[in-house]
Amino acid sequence: MTSSRYTTALALLLNYTISNAFVVAPTKSRTLLFGASSKPIHMSALEEQQGTDVELMPGTADVPWKELGFEFRPTKSHLKMTFKDGKWGPMELSEDPYLKVHVGATALHYGQSAFEGLKAFTHEDNKVYLFRPDENAKRMKMSADRIMMAPVPEEMFVEACKTVVRDNIAYVPPYGSGGALYLRPLLFGSGSRIGLQPADEYTFIILVIPVGDYYKGGLSKTVHSVIVEGYDRAAKYGVGAVKVAGNYAAD
Repeated sequence: MTSSRYTTALALLLNYTISNAFVVAPTKSRTLLFGASSKPIHMSALEEQQGTDVELMPGTADVPWKELGFEFRPTKSHLKMTFKDGKWGPMELSEDPYLKVHVGATALHYGQSAFEGLKAFTHEDNKVYLFRPDENAKRMKMSADRIMMAPVPEEMFVEACKTVVRDNIAYVPPYGSGGALYLRPLLFGSGSRIGLQPADEYTFIILVIPVGDYYKGGLSKTVHSVIVEGYDRAAKYGVGAVKVAGNYAAD
């Protein structure tokens, strides 16, 4: 009876996952960006040299797939957008892992920053599925509203996720490896303010990392925990209900 219930629950979860996923099919290396910009802004060096489209597939990057943990690994690019003069600028793909930030940025002085986390998985048909990026977009808007940041529109957020996955498709772990491509969308105040007030400029980035289980061996093994009673991360009327960076610094 228990086995039957488990099988039924697993089937329902699988159907739910697929029905709530966004498909990012293997694509050519030329990436077209939509939403904020309809012009192609990235072409791989190989494509420039050969003058032809090069098809990229998940799991083809030089990564030890069986050794993945939950840690930073360099990939091809990250995506960046800037909110300025009341509107979001075009999406940009950058291969430079460093950001140039103003010394007076509100994220540095007042913690005006929020982030999300979601994953993309390779299925047996070699297509890549993003799991519920629209829900992450909604939660990021809640976080932005709470600390007075310019929110990223939901459609733009989802398109940005798909765009950065396409450009890093080779870093999506192959089907059967047990890994996933982790997306970390980050929104922060990049405008300079020394008086206590919201920024006039915001930067939105999405970095991607191939990952394995957060806890080595997964949740099938014992996870050691520590209970701390002297601190309160989510105080009443505070910001515990949203995903702002300061919540995690308090941990």
